Amino acid sequence: MPFRALLATAVSAVALAFVLVTAAPASAHDVLAGAAPAADATVGGEVDQVALTFSEPPLAGLESGIVISVTGPAGDEVSGGSVDVDGSTLRTAADLTAPGSYTVTWRSVSVDGHPISGSYRFTSTGAPTEAPSTSPSPTASTSTSTAMPDPSASTDAASAPADSSGPGVTPWVLGGIGVLVAAAIVTAALVVRRRAPDED
Repeated sequence: MPFRALLATAVSAVALAFVLVTAAPASAHDVLAGAAPAADATVGGEVDQVALTFSEPPLAGLESGIVISVTGPAGDEVSGGSVDVDGSTLRTAADLTAPGSYTVTWRSVSVDGHPISGSYRFTSTGAPTEAPSTSPSPTASTSTSTAMPDPSASTDAASAPADSSGPGVTPWVLGGIGVLVAAAIVTAALVVRRRAPDED
């Protein structure tokens, strides 16, 4: 092989090796794979945290360099400050009850040791609307009071003697018995008179 061809091959090999070496660290950088709330999304006030998911977990031992900051519509900090690391997902509590635009600014450490950062915006509609109460409204109660019988009154009525002046059943019974007795006496007298002539 001619010298020039060997030289060209060597130069190409060195250039390729340089490209591979310089590209390897760059390709090892983590990237933001997902977020909740997502960029340019609109959420309700019931959302109470921001979660960022990366292509790889952050470098172990460097969690102190991880930051998630959330600022509200007024420019004030609304995040809790502390970040929970769960594998490749980072979470922080945030108060999103005020309507308006929110900005998420984050910083982490890639698996290759290089710091990575970024930011994005989303919108919150504000505090969730409370469901109307289904309990019936208080109305004027119409209660009918029923007079309870007085036990002492019924006892007195039961113990009181019956009024003899009023009409009762006893006189009719006595009259009927008297009529029957009189009829029996008359019948006996007639029988005696009929037997008397026969004996004579």
